[in-house]
Amino acid sequence: MQNPHVKYLKTKNGYFYLFYYEQGNIFCRCYAANGWTAPQRIAEKTFPVFSLCQYQDTVYLLYSGDGGQLYLASSVDFSQWEHRPMMTGTHHTGQTKFFILPTEDAFHVVYHLPTESTGVDSLVYTSFREGQWEKPYQIDRFLPMHQTPFFARRLSREHVIFYYRTGRNVISAREMLLTPYTMGSVTPLIQTPSPCIDVSIVNDSEKIHMLYIVRSLFRTQVVYQYKHTAAISTPRILWEDGNCDNCVIYLENGNVVAMWTVNGQPMRCISQNGGSNFGPAERYTNPFPAYCTKGELLGAEDMALNSTELYGDAQHGFLPALFPLAAQPAPAKEEPRQNPLPDYEKAFASLQESHKQQMEELSLLLAQRSDEISTVNARWKAQMEQMENQMAALRRENEQLKTNQSNISPALPSETEE
Repeated sequence: MQNPHVKYLKTKNGYFYLFYYEQGNIFCRCYAANGWTAPQRIAEKTFPVFSLCQYQDTVYLLYSGDGGQLYLASSVDFSQWEHRPMMTGTHHTGQTKFFILPTEDAFHVVYHLPTESTGVDSLVYTSFREGQWEKPYQIDRFLPMHQTPFFARRLSREHVIFYYRTGRNVISAREMLLTPYTMGSVTPLIQTPSPCIDVSIVNDSEKIHMLYIVRSLFRTQVVYQYKHTAAISTPRILWEDGNCDNCVIYLENGNVVAMWTVNGQPMRCISQNGGSNFGPAERYTNPFPAYCTKGELLGAEDMALNSTELYGDAQHGFLPALFPLAAQPAPAKEEPRQNPLPDYEKAFASLQESHKQQMEELSLLLAQRSDEISTVNARWKAQMEQMENQMAALRRENEQLKTNQSNISPALPSETEE
């Protein structure tokens, strides 16, 4: 499942940003000409789960403080962030997943809350208008998935689709229109005989492509299905093994690409006809992180994305290892400070070069410190020798005084005359 505290944002100009949580803080990094920029701390003393989106030229970050307060941070340049409280008091929002959708006159929010039944949550919709929260509306009751309780995707300006578990092994979809507010019916998409341990979903103009992993007692299967209008395809098993870890599905130059890991090793399978048929599964030989995590990929308003998730390198600052390779829009002239995201190999080489420079600087600093320590040790040794000589002289003088005193006879008292 997606890591709930790692998100990638692709802006309308093609720039690429990384938001992540670490040690009570939320950081942001950007890919610039010389590689990844230094982490910028946006918020501190927060819970790990946060939500992110971009509407027009503004980026919004919704997060919970460690006291339970709900805050909204906004920025137009990714440098200056304005923070304002969205909900005062103490609330249990530390593990709540929010899906936020700003519009011109309101701030729409979808989130989940536990119900009176153990293991069952409510999917809730509300909006923030004119400084006040409207009355929440329960969309449905559902069974939360592992790290990500539910999935949500903005298909267009007013059109949203949700994916969540309606049964133990059933994943369904439900669509919603913001204006006028309209809630569609629940459509079951995936039904498996064994628990589904991971799922990845991406939409194109015609189909919903679904890749998921089913784990039984003795085997693990990687399965693909698609939904076209009202029809759902027959499940197609792409791989079967003892231990498949996670999966990602994305679109690349008109192809449907399915990717998963087997004991940490990446595998890939490609369909050139929209998911009707797949070629053989093959090992992915390009650079791939040893410590792989899966973060959510988000885009600006009305921006088509070729995937909803990215593989990231948890060992090297969540550097993305997989992303759509479709043509990127040219950066605007008024923002020459950043470049569109290059391919992973260039980013990895840039990161290695940065680490090499840091090692050289540290080696030089260590050599300087070694010289300083040697000088200080020599000075300290000379002072110690001087002090030892002084102590030896004092001991000799003390011994001489003792000898002289022992040679002098003590004076006898005079007799008292009667």
